[in-house]
Amino acid sequence: MILRRVVAAAGLVLLVACGEGGGGSQDSAGEPAPAEEGGADLAGQAVDPTREIIYIADLVVRAEDVRAAADAAVTLAEDAGGFVLSSDLRLEPSVFATLVLRVPPQEFEAVLAGLGDLGSVDSQSVQAEDVTAQVVDLESRIASMQASVERLRELIAEAPSVGDVVAIEGQLASREADLESLQAQLRVVRDDVDLATITLQLFEPSSPEIRDDVPGFLSGLRAGWVAFVNFVQVGLTALGAVLPFAVFAALVVFGIVRLARWRARRRPPRTAPTWVRPGPPPGWGPPGG
Repeated sequence: MILRRVVAAAGLVLLVACGEGGGGSQDSAGEPAPAEEGGADLAGQAVDPTREIIYIADLVVRAEDVRAAADAAVTLAEDAGGFVLSSDLRLEPSVFATLVLRVPPQEFEAVLAGLGDLGSVDSQSVQAEDVTAQVVDLESRIASMQASVERLRELIAEAPSVGDVVAIEGQLASREADLESLQAQLRVVRDDVDLATITLQLFEPSSPEIRDDVPGFLSGLRAGWVAFVNFVQVGLTALGAVLPFAVFAALVVFGIVRLARWRARRRPPRTAPTWVRPGPPPGWGPPGG
């Protein structure tokens, strides 16, 4: 009887594995609808509580006071029941702020309109992704995996031998890991559905454009410095290329000089020839002698 239960559990595990393998057809048939873009028209649509939809918006606004506008954006998100996921404020070369806000989808349209009122809207992009089929598929696979895990846990207590226990525990560990992975995927999707994401960029109305090709003294000074640095780099490169040959040539010359000196010391010194003054020829004498 116990053996039959073990066999039945193995069959259940195989069935679940086959179901996951065939999940590709379900995924292809139930892939999330492609994201739609449309700015204000899409933002004005009512939130359908029967659908699982992820809302994402990108907004660029030029405001007179960037810091005050950033504080107002944070207040808008918090009053709507959301929060600030990240915030970045830079003061140089011009005041610039980037905020990522998470708000409930029911307040998505109102918050987006309030952010647009902070200044002049340069650009706005709104996307909606329907992930209802993905959520249904994940929930179904999680339910099947939980049933498999519970059945394997029951079989461990009824296993007739240590070998059966080890085999079932191996299957159980694999099933539990797969279950945790599916649950994590569902949590991520649920988080994106439960809170819409708005990325807000705030600029000053007269933010200067930084150019690198402005002529003038600074441009010339920078060009001269770049040329000097390049000259030094080229010189050092050439020196590095010639240095090994120069060292070798110096060693050769040094060896030749030492050899010449050694040979000079071993050579016997030359004696200078002795000059003898010749005497008078025989029979020569002074006159009258």
